Amino acid sequence: MKTLRILTTVLIAFTLIFTSCERDDDFTQDNPDIPDDTVIIDDPVDTGNLDQFFGAAATRSFFGQVVDENNNGISGALVAVGAQTVFTDDNGVFSAQNASVNEQFAYLRVTASGYVTSGRALRPSDGVNRVKVMLLSADVTATVNSGVAETVQLGDGTSVALSGDYIDENGAPYTGSVDVILDFLDPASEDLDAVMPGMLYAEDATGDETYLETFGMISVELRDASGNELNIDPNSPAELRFPLDPALQGVAPTTIPLWSFDDALGYWIEDGEATLPGNEYVGMVSHFSFWNCDAPFPVVDFCTTVLDDNGNPLANTTVTITTPNSPYPRSGVTDQNGQVCGKVPSGLTMTIEVVDLCGNPIFSDVMGPFAGPTLYGPISVNPGSSTSQQVVGDFNDCSNNPITDGYVVLDYGGNIFYEPVTAGTFDINLISCPASNVFTLEAIDITNQQSSGVINYTFTPPTTTLGTITSCNAVTEYIEWEAEGVQHFLTAPINTYDNGDSFSVNASNGNEFFYMSSSDTVVGTYTWGNGIQSPPGSFEMEMFEALSQLDIDYNAPINIIFQLNAFGAVGDYIDITFTGTYSDTSAVVQPISGSLHVIRD
Repeated sequence: MKTLRILTTVLIAFTLIFTSCERDDDFTQDNPDIPDDTVIIDDPVDTGNLDQFFGAAATRSFFGQVVDENNNGISGALVAVGAQTVFTDDNGVFSAQNASVNEQFAYLRVTASGYVTSGRALRPSDGVNRVKVMLLSADVTATVNSGVAETVQLGDGTSVALSGDYIDENGAPYTGSVDVILDFLDPASEDLDAVMPGMLYAEDATGDETYLETFGMISVELRDASGNELNIDPNSPAELRFPLDPALQGVAPTTIPLWSFDDALGYWIEDGEATLPGNEYVGMVSHFSFWNCDAPFPVVDFCTTVLDDNGNPLANTTVTITTPNSPYPRSGVTDQNGQVCGKVPSGLTMTIEVVDLCGNPIFSDVMGPFAGPTLYGPISVNPGSSTSQQVVGDFNDCSNNPITDGYVVLDYGGNIFYEPVTAGTFDINLISCPASNVFTLEAIDITNQQSSGVINYTFTPPTTTLGTITSCNAVTEYIEWEAEGVQHFLTAPINTYDNGDSFSVNASNGNEFFYMSSSDTVVGTYTWGNGIQSPPGSFEMEMFEALSQLDIDYNAPINIIFQLNAFGAVGDYIDITFTGTYSDTSAVVQPISGSLHVIRD
């Protein structure tokens, strides 16, 4: 059985929501209005009706991190936002600039080998939108067989009762063994904000938008022995049982709508209902994804700003709201302007608190009830024994040009702060604790795949000026390419395989990027033209099919030239550059170029 673990403090100013029993309307940092984190759904038959609320097309930028259940960054995760796709680096960090989304809605879908697909949705601001996604590991809970009715259960009482009728990805009947991946997301979990897909924004049975209050979520994935996705036959529903947190006994409704998450649309869709015969909700479902026992409830837009005792904005500061009818506080983290926004319950009196990085409350007040949009504060706090810190600096590449796409990582006693760099400067705000005044900082240039290395510093309050940091230490391994106007970058770990008669390079997520004949390991030029190359052998880019990212017409001309610059011994580098063109399915000739710098395993 898997359990969600409490996060260590990783402050990237990610969006979080203030709503009573829910964990997902995340605050969007840089939005001066109201940023909500939106959701993801998985109903394969619904076409979605909420795009009418999304506003006009817009171009927005995103910066964030993808982590596992232990809060470790996941390298090589694929993040898709609009038509743009990017990979996370060694820290699990990604940057997607100028992505095509909507003014009121953006959805980031995240996939990684060995993990359950999830993502984040939000109302994007004009600035750099901060996003954090925690992925559940795809550990097999149990293996069952087709044709046999079986029940899979977790130690907390979560269960799924299967009839034994299954279908494959094409909807055809499936026979054989079935791996069941089952998870329960408890509304009391400290991790729920990051691990649940999107936010609790949904389409109800009438096709209208609504906000939700969760009483528990279940994720179910089915796979065959080769890892291919399966599902239940829709004509043979499965029974889900959601254990109810004891703290919700007495307030949980006896009948509650069921909601399914659509990871193509990015929000939840009402689909059936569950009943509460005792201490668990029970409902029938006709397909698997994330399922949610949720009650719609009224909310209002809410924003507040936190300032230190000198009137300076306090970024990366936790603000918590507690309602009298919920045992679960909701929290958000302030952005660089000291602001945090989201949805809070209407008509209720709430307690708002500000907590410093040391875990000490430094502000508390009773507020509400609110009947409409509310701008609360500003809140002025005295750090007390803590100290308000500002760390500023410039970040240049080896040619002394300002970094236009990068970030810095500040580590203060295990508290990690990620700050994007888009114009060659960075500015990080935090509250330090009396016990320590030292920190480390690493600056990473995404465009040139270079790092400054980890550097030690000491706070010199109120402002610690680091001067100019230069990134000249190349990242150990990378694959990068640009096609169809989109740049892609993937860092270590990258795996190479000697298959005897061929040689291949795979990303850590299992995707094969290219392969070559073992006879083609001599430094030189190789051409891929519709699968035929000269000199004889095979030297092809497999990332096209593996990632399903490029719209290639394989019946039209493909002409890509590979320059093998080095093919080192085991432990040394393989270096390849490539450039050329291909035709997409609209008969448009598309340029492609890139390079590989990987260690031979």
